[in-house]
Order: sequence, then C-alpha cells, then structure tokens
Amino acid sequence: MDRKNGSRVKSRYVFLLGLLLLILLPESLSAQGGLLSPYSAFGVGSIQPYMNVRNMGMGGIAVGLSGKGDMNPLNPATYRTGVDTLSVRFDIGFNLGMNGLRERRPDGSIARNQSTSGGLSNLEFYFPVCKWYKMAIYLMPATDMHYRTSSFTDAGAFIGMTQLTHDGSGGIAKAGWGHSLGWGPVSIGANLIYEFGTVTESSTLSFLDDSLAAHAGQSEYYTTTKVNGFAADVGVTYRAKLKRGHFLTLGGSYTFQSKLYGRRTTMGQGVFTSGTDTAFLPEAARKGTIVYPSTVRAGFSFEREGQYVVGADFSYSFWEQYEEYGQKYNYQNTYAVNVGAELKNNPQAVSKARHFAYRIGAFYQTYYAAYGGNNLTSFGLSLGLGIPIRKSRSLINVGFQYGRIGVMNKGQIAEDYFRIGISLSSLETWFVKPKYD
Repeated sequence: MDRKNGSRVKSRYVFLLGLLLLILLPESLSAQGGLLSPYSAFGVGSIQPYMNVRNMGMGGIAVGLSGKGDMNPLNPATYRTGVDTLSVRFDIGFNLGMNGLRERRPDGSIARNQSTSGGLSNLEFYFPVCKWYKMAIYLMPATDMHYRTSSFTDAGAFIGMTQLTHDGSGGIAKAGWGHSLGWGPVSIGANLIYEFGTVTESSTLSFLDDSLAAHAGQSEYYTTTKVNGFAADVGVTYRAKLKRGHFLTLGGSYTFQSKLYGRRTTMGQGVFTSGTDTAFLPEAARKGTIVYPSTVRAGFSFEREGQYVVGADFSYSFWEQYEEYGQKYNYQNTYAVNVGAELKNNPQAVSKARHFAYRIGAFYQTYYAAYGGNNLTSFGLSLGLGIPIRKSRSLINVGFQYGRIGVMNKGQIAEDYFRIGISLSSLETWFVKPKYD
C-alpha cells in the first residue's frame, strides 16, 4: 500500500476517534465549568455563540461565507460549498478562557475577582452524500452558567449579621445533524438540533453572629433543572461569480423558536448548631417548559478564491419570546454585528510566511437583560492564525479573542475576558479507489 493510502487509513482512525468523542462527551460538555460571571445568572445562562476557532479569529463571521472550508452550523447552507465531493472535513477545537471582574464599591474602592476555565469548544464532521448534497454532524456548548454573588445585612439585636449568597452552575449543549443541497450559485440547508443540559442554582442565608442566634448556622435552598428538547435552523446562500476569480456571497439563516422540557427538583436544608435537617419541598421534580427565542441572521462576504476573504454578519434575537415555567421576564430583543477578514494560506507560495493563514475581526452586541438600571453591551477584537501541517491539507488553527461586558460608571460590573482557542481542522480525501504497488 502506498503512502497516500497509509495516510488515508490514519485519517480514518482520527475520524473514528472523533465519532467516539461525539458519543462520550455530551454530558461532560454540558457540565463543564465556565468563567465566573454575574451576567450568566439570567435565564439558563449566558449564550455561547458558535465559536469554531477559525471563525473566532475572524470576529465570529460565518453566515455569509461560502468558499471551500467555510462550512459552519450558523448557516447550514454553507455545507454544500464548503465540502467537495471526494473529501471529508472535521474540526475538533478546545479553548481556555480567563476573565477579570471589577466593581466600584460605595466607598469608591474597586473590588476585583479573576477566574479561568477551559474545555471542548466544538466537534464537527462534514461529508458528501453526492455532488449536490452534503451532511454535517456537530456538538458544541449553547449556554453557560457560572456565577456567585453575596451581600451582608445587619438583621438586628437577636439575629445579628447575616450573609445571603446566590450561586449558579451548569449549562446547555447542543448536538446537530445538518443537511445542505443546491444547484449552481444557490444553496439551502437545515439543521435538526437536540439540546440538553442541567442548571443548578442555590441561595444560602448564613447567620454569622452565633452569640446572638439561639441556633446559629445557615439555611440553604437548591433548585436543579434538567432540560432537553429539539430545535431547528434553516439557511440559504447565493454565491455570485465576479471577474478574475472574485466571488460575492449573500447569506441568511433563521433559528426557530424552540421549547425545552424541564424537570426541576427543589431542596431545602438547614444546618444549625443543634443539627442538620434536609427536606425535598412540595414542588420537587416539577415538570415545565422553557421557551427559547428565535434568531434571524444575515451576512455577506467578498472573496478572491485562494487569496483572501472579508465579510460581515448581523443577527437579531427575539428575547421578548423567552418564557420559563410559565413566567415571562422583562427581557429585550438583542442584536450583534460581526466583521472579519482572512488572508488565506497558500502552500505553493515562495515565501514561507504565505504558507500561513492570517485572520482579524471585531464584534459588538447587546444583551437581553439590564444590570444596574442600564442596558448591557459587549464589544471585542480577535486575531487568528492557521498553521499548515506538512504533507497534508490540514491546519492547526489558533485564535485569540478579547472582550468587555458592562461599564463601571453605569453601576455595572465590568468584565474583561480573554480566550485562546486551538483546533485541528483536517481535510482528507476518502472517496477514490486505492492504488497498490
């Protein structure tokens, strides 16, 4: 068997390993801890936008891309043009995040806190069914909750000082099965998505002055909500060929409003000097639903094939639709703007520097919940690099993202975060007859 066939066999082992990860990692993905952030306390956690490491380096643009290797779950129509007829593509990515929180106290001093977190960011497989029909299978986080807040109160002569603490952890992951087909410059696509996860929240009232309280200690209240449900995306792209190898792509996608089915368990516990008492409350294991909002996206890109691409995305989410266990919240609709560019890698270039891909981008977005009486906004910048692997069409992608949420002079907590992502993006030719020596 020649070297090409040996390489193909090795790539299939990697592919099978990826499929095994797809089967074994869902629960750990939905449970992995995130960055400590007070803004993840709303709903079922802060939204984790699709962040393939390549797209992260380009500011998060994805909807209006349609060149080779540009497939992504934010627009399922991209599968058809991103994958050729003879190859399988897969992308496995991981990320490490760090953030710093700053809050101005009433006395003018500044309170600070830091946290770090990491884990799987995406697992994606793309493959052809025929020339005009391609498929995708993927797994990635959808939301993340990880917060802790605390306040102190002097409750009077017979109780003394008390501390009230709120904690939250968990999140939701999603596994998708995508389809894309088309003819000529038009492609359409759809994703069928299964969402699942667990969110745990607790409130703890601690009696700090045991000399004044007859049975000093603390009382705790926990709720654990397990959710699952189905969702769907649809998308379309139009790739117009211009002169001299240039292309203009217009894209759009829509995520339908979805319903997650929950099972919520509530537990109360008291820990005092005289003993401990635990009780499941009457509403234990209560079933309910969480209505998740719809989102519409639009994007465009201008590309010189094999050389560079620049583009922008706009998205709008209808958070007024959000509902949790029959309760409506005063959430507002949100929007986001992403811009980015990539200088594509050229393996045939004389200069070794051109063997690498270079990416840059920026984003701005609003939040569905207010804090400190003011609306929340976020902005950030990103950089990326694609490093070629010798004697293959694969890349090791490295991405860097800096962002900020909130503004201290508006009574909010300013959160600065930094993410580093790394992924293996591999393209392997499978569907050709092997040659033997």
